[in-house]
Amino acid sequence: MRRMTQILYPLTTLAVLVLISEASVGAVGPQSQAGPPVVIEYYYKIAPGGMMPGGPSEWLTLYLKNHHPILRQMAKEGLILSEKVYERRFHAETPAWDYKVVMVWRDWSALEESSKREPEIIRSLYPDKAAHDREEKRRWELTVAHWDDVLKEVPVE
Repeated sequence: MRRMTQILYPLTTLAVLVLISEASVGAVGPQSQAGPPVVIEYYYKIAPGGMMPGGPSEWLTLYLKNHHPILRQMAKEGLILSEKVYERRFHAETPAWDYKVVMVWRDWSALEESSKREPEIIRSLYPDKAAHDREEKRRWELTVAHWDDVLKEVPVE
């Protein structure tokens, strides 16, 4: 089941993003495609024993080695405005997460462009693609739950 989730998750996320993007473009016209920044929170629940008290977990080590550099390159290209990683300080029953990554994307079109750029970025950053793929597979094996929240800012003034 976890393998199926690993395969279907990226495809489902891309499909949702394309549908949302098309809906927003269709609603207000093509000029809105390069609209305001998009804020997404990515949540990760790590398998029991995967968190190391007092030091980085295996999951975080793999994230910083194999995924963060890709995002850093996307930031250099102007697709991502910011990326912040949070570790939960205190235990909470629900929602149960260990790491939260908050990313601010330039706009919806940056999300679409990132999915096209990612394979090329991976090839340029990781000459040994097999090793990169093995370590990313391991990071996802350590992930027992993952979900995203796309946020919409609510004006208060």
